[in-house]
Amino acid sequence: METIELTKSRIIRNASSSLGKSLRETRHQLGFDLATVTRNTNIPVKSIDYIELGLSKKLTHAVKLALYYNRTIRIELVNPDTRQLD
Repeated sequence: METIELTKSRIIRNASSSLGKSLRETRHQLGFDLATVTRNTNIPVKSIDYIELGLSKKLTHAVKLALYYNRTIRIELVNPDTRQLD
């Protein structure tokens, strides 16, 4: 099995991707469309898209979305062998 080198940028990219995926899944589970979330949070659609794609580093917007969805954000360390890395 090929070993993937862990770097600061890879860890940040994976964390952003994981958080974005969770926010997108939660939005879908709650049945919210982007227009509704934008209207109620004042976060532009483009910013929500970037966050959900894992391309944004704006943690304040992610926290605001979590609050709007009535969710907390949990951070955990996992073994890279058990999680798929980019």
